[in-house]
Amino acid sequence: MDTAVLTVSRNDIRQISSVIVEGNTHQLGEQRDFRRNDLLAGFLPETGRLSVSWVRLADGEQLDVHQHPIKSMIIVCKGSVRLLGDKEQELAEGDTVAVPPGARHGFVTRPGEEFYGLSVQFEGIGLYENQHAARVEFSGDSTPMAKLEEYNAERLRKFSDHHFFDLFDGGHVRRDRRMRDRFVSALYVWSVYFQRMLYARQATCADPLLREVYAGHLREEFGHDLLLKEKHGVSDTVYDPILEAVGNWFVMHMHGTDEASKIVIVHMAVETCCQVFGERTTVAFTEENAAGTDTSGTSYFDLHSEVDEDHRELGRDYLRGLSAAQFPQLMQVCAQAWDQIDLLFERISAHMVR
Repeated sequence: MDTAVLTVSRNDIRQISSVIVEGNTHQLGEQRDFRRNDLLAGFLPETGRLSVSWVRLADGEQLDVHQHPIKSMIIVCKGSVRLLGDKEQELAEGDTVAVPPGARHGFVTRPGEEFYGLSVQFEGIGLYENQHAARVEFSGDSTPMAKLEEYNAERLRKFSDHHFFDLFDGGHVRRDRRMRDRFVSALYVWSVYFQRMLYARQATCADPLLREVYAGHLREEFGHDLLLKEKHGVSDTVYDPILEAVGNWFVMHMHGTDEASKIVIVHMAVETCCQVFGERTTVAFTEENAAGTDTSGTSYFDLHSEVDEDHRELGRDYLRGLSAAQFPQLMQVCAQAWDQIDLLFERISAHMVR
């Protein structure tokens, strides 16, 4: 009988970071089942079989909600993590989670935090010991955040089919200088309100981390209303009470809603639509289209097609750290913001074809 003491580095236990269940790939973070190391596999008993895994989730990483047919125990060894699923709770070092068979659970770390833990099962093969036959059933993308993302993507698809874009896709705006002028004049009204929205959000934010994120966004967007005016020949002054009402809706929500709602409005709805808007409209402004119009250098429309892809992702980590109870209200806010966006482009279209 071998009586030597064994030592095994964590790095000597083979790591997996994802698993395929029913054809879908699910991220695990860092998962190291002890039985994937030959020395430990030989040491652990087969009778009353125990399965132990090192687990780790990095900054902002998530293990989706899932369930399995055996008991499981998760011990938080270092860092912190949020428990998701049937019970939601913040966990810290030393906390233990006992998961009965069939219970829905998952984990997510907050931005700037990480989680190291032990996952222990007491009955037969470990959950991911055989990564090609994982003993788990994922709940699919049924987390509240995933549902919000899915709804936002659906509204974006509908927005992409807005008849406003027909005027650009058909070449009407590129060929018709008067239509172009009416378009930029109406758009300028919204561009000014967009700046006011960002100023208001910056002024009312009490969260120091979000305030820094917002400040970076504001720096990148600062003065785009003037860029539109100077580069694309805004001359007419447009007064439209509906455009004014839409713009004020966005500004006032920066004063009267929580930070999560502001992120949904500004980044999930507005910046998402702005990226598509920039990509679809820049074709009408690729060359000098009108005498006296300075379209040299950076175009307002090119700029938005480029930077808004990054802007639309801001704040997602903050939203992932919220409790499930907060998402029904965020879903309503998202719907209202897209309704306002649709109305905005209805009015801009009306000015273009009058």
